[in-house]
Amino acid sequence: MRIFHSTTEFFPYIKVGGLSDMIASLSQYQAKKHEVHVAVPLLESIRPKIQFSGEVFPAVDPKDSGHSDASRALHDSKFLHTKEGNVNLYFFDSPVIRNYQRIYANHDECYSFAVFSAASTFLARYLNADVVHAHDWHTALVPVLCNSLDPKIPTVFTIHNMAYQGDHPFWMTSFLRMDPFFIDIEKLANLEKVNYMKGALMYSQEITTVSPGYRDEIMNEPEGFHLSWLLRQRQDSFTGVLNGINVSEWNPRTDKKIYVNYDDTMVDEGKKENKLKLYQEYGLYVDLERPLVGMISRLTFQKGFETFLPSFYQKHYLPYYYIMLGTGEPHLESIFLHESHHSNQRLYFYKGFDEYLARKIEAAADFFLMPSLFEPCGLNQMYSHAYGTIPIVSRVGGLKDSVHESSDYAYLTGFVFEPGQHHSLNYALERALTLYYNKEALSMVRKNIMKINWGWENSEAKYEKIYLRAIQKGPKG
Repeated sequence: MRIFHSTTEFFPYIKVGGLSDMIASLSQYQAKKHEVHVAVPLLESIRPKIQFSGEVFPAVDPKDSGHSDASRALHDSKFLHTKEGNVNLYFFDSPVIRNYQRIYANHDECYSFAVFSAASTFLARYLNADVVHAHDWHTALVPVLCNSLDPKIPTVFTIHNMAYQGDHPFWMTSFLRMDPFFIDIEKLANLEKVNYMKGALMYSQEITTVSPGYRDEIMNEPEGFHLSWLLRQRQDSFTGVLNGINVSEWNPRTDKKIYVNYDDTMVDEGKKENKLKLYQEYGLYVDLERPLVGMISRLTFQKGFETFLPSFYQKHYLPYYYIMLGTGEPHLESIFLHESHHSNQRLYFYKGFDEYLARKIEAAADFFLMPSLFEPCGLNQMYSHAYGTIPIVSRVGGLKDSVHESSDYAYLTGFVFEPGQHHSLNYALERALTLYYNKEALSMVRKNIMKINWGWENSEAKYEKIYLRAIQKGPKG
């Protein structure tokens, strides 16, 4: 099968959230059996990191005689090819995107991502793809175009986060009426705005999201963010498929980004040594016997830090030491920077993102906290399992699908609390502390969770069936 993905992130080149890791690991696993092609934007800042093959592919039919700004931009654009393992990567080199300092939060992204979607659609047709898989609102116009242009191509669309739908005022999207799009934008209207994701949900043959739990949540409001009605209409074509991880990449036995490698037979010693070296590198004078809680996250409302902070203040007497890595909303950054300096050795905050530090935190931490208000899938709880780090998570989306608490430690894979309820988090921290001081049980749980296989075998097989259903249904006219 010839599979074509259109995405705005791909690890290690562009990474903002879980989409980057998901598409990179899924496509690599698919490439073991199928021919896989991935279109991704090219930012000038990442160009030096890429070894291009020298092959160049057009972004539009040279015979296209369109005269709109978007058509001219496509004629000035091209795809530069490289390979990542067995995956064919096509970087969209275009004046509408290449000079972005970051991939998201740009003032004209409703236009630039539409142009990228048009180019992706052309490339998929040029490569004779059997099925096109688009990801999130940034490429949501790909299914619309694949089903309105000839030859038509069956499509699958994955919702990675329902909170971001690409809804824009009509006056900002009038260019979609013209070449090369010719889209009836009234059909994409929702709450008096043009909604890119609505278009994908209408036109894709199959819809997926990244966990069964999240699928069930967004079928209703408020989690559906005003599109649950459409998901319910399409529920027979809507599947929740739990993400996997690259088990070769996230492996404490071989990870060169951590201080000391270890496996499940020496997890206690390995984590203690990694904790010591982490404290030494960052000048942290903390008792090694205190339990360490890691947090790696974008600092946004979704991630539930307004739940964590009351718990942090109320449970000040608990011996936890927290290490947090992230960036995001300025008021949250300010709070954590303040606590990092004034919390009496209770919290260390590193503002920004550092892939090496993220790995070191996973290897050193005893627990990993994810207090999300909603979480489509989450990957850090899976990374934590791989590194013998016990997750403490809210009962939402993919977190509740992948972390299970039990009174029998032999079956426990983490601790679960109610989202948005700091008193529930308080109790979860107390339960986790009880386990921490039961050294025999702690070692058993660490060893057990390291044996969980979060690889792509099962989920990739589900995607293959979804692709075959999409092909069998055929494009919508």
